[in-house]
Amino acid sequence: VDYPAYFAKIRRLQESYDGQIVIKCGLEFGMQVHTIPAYEALFHKYPLDFVILSVHQVEDQEFWTQDFQRGKSQQEYQERYYEEMLRVVQKYQDYSVLGHMDLITRYDQQGPYPFAKIEPVITEILKTVIAHGKGLELNTSYHRYRLKDTTPSVDILKLYRRLGGEVITIGSDSHQPEHLGTFINEAKQLLKSLGYRWFCTFEQMRPIFHSLDT
Repeated sequence: VDYPAYFAKIRRLQESYDGQIVIKCGLEFGMQVHTIPAYEALFHKYPLDFVILSVHQVEDQEFWTQDFQRGKSQQEYQERYYEEMLRVVQKYQDYSVLGHMDLITRYDQQGPYPFAKIEPVITEILKTVIAHGKGLELNTSYHRYRLKDTTPSVDILKLYRRLGGEVITIGSDSHQPEHLGTFINEAKQLLKSLGYRWFCTFEQMRPIFHSLDT
């Protein structure tokens, strides 16, 4: 990624559309424990409003290719994924929200894994996120991937709320223009039904709370 060119373009667009639309700077940090130092350096190099922290690889192996899952039982790769995530959030705090935290589900060819089996480690992850003042992302791409549950799952969203979590963003994970902002209103209604009152946007890494009724 050509980061200097990216941030230079953001600055030009901010100047061109000043007073018309708000353009913020954000990145997604797809992180593993051993890559934390590189992202620490990146974070301190540029002015950021928003950072999604995610885990897309474990042991440098991709999920979508099945390289990570291959040779492991469903229990082994599910547990290893969440263990890596827990270690990352314990060691790293320069982020806004934990993104699509059950991403492994999207690429799990064995089907749904019982939530009760991973609830203990997910609880520890969420407690750490809350203790550090961070949040979760509700990612509406589950529609696009035709998943049977939300991303993260309703079970995770309920647990986060029960543990006292309030910082939550809504993102469409858009990789194409036509995906931008899809199902946002549906996501707001879901959060309201689960007892949430607010969703957040971010500015200079600080959460701004907005009523779910807006």
